[in-house]
Amino acid sequence: MGTLSQPTPLNQPRTGKGQQTKAKLLRTALDAFAEDGYQAASMRAIALRAGVSLSHAYYYFGSKEDIVLELLIALRTEQFELCSAQLDEGNTLETNIRIAFDASVQVMEKYHDFGPSFLKVLLSRDLENSELTQIEMTLWESVVVRARPLPPLAIRRDLPRFLWLLSRQIFSTWAYDSSPNQRRSRALMRSIAPVIGKFAILCRLPVVRSLFEDVLSLMDSGASSIQDRTTSTGESAYEHRSSKAKAS
Repeated sequence: MGTLSQPTPLNQPRTGKGQQTKAKLLRTALDAFAEDGYQAASMRAIALRAGVSLSHAYYYFGSKEDIVLELLIALRTEQFELCSAQLDEGNTLETNIRIAFDASVQVMEKYHDFGPSFLKVLLSRDLENSELTQIEMTLWESVVVRARPLPPLAIRRDLPRFLWLLSRQIFSTWAYDSSPNQRRSRALMRSIAPVIGKFAILCRLPVVRSLFEDVLSLMDSGASSIQDRTTSTGESAYEHRSSKAKAS
């Protein structure tokens, strides 16, 4: 079996000391989030607990959201690496989708308490141009191109994007799933894989292919609408904080 093409490496501090400081800030922030709650753990408190200056903390992470994003990128990279050992050419599309979801649960489950914070970061970032999106899209492209039989040519190019948008919707369900061991969202993941596998096969029919295109368009417009509202809210909050800082 060939190996999956690796996503572009993340930008890292140039020195070993810088890497250690960044890693320490990340670990300290996770401890602070777990003990004090995400809202209560300020950047100042995180810097104090890590024993670094506030300016140093902001050098590595522009905000708490950047810290959460760093963790999410690391977890998605781990998911990618888990899948690279399992996505055999010869698996059905259904099997590959299930592998991707199972790997996601495996690496994310111990961070379920951060689910809403993860979701906030996902909705407030540029969905098209981020390191996180690159990792996720590379994974879903591999899920599609390694499936046998290959999905119909007419949807093959757009299917990874469809799966990526769908996975984000399912992630939203997982983030707020209060059932024991996230039983409901796990059941949804198990159920959705065979449905998408059958749907892809039926897309050989023009009428079903047209339906696929309509659904993808709706998912795209829905994701853009949510992102625009979240970005607008974030910009308003930033302007409000800036005004208060100037006033003081």
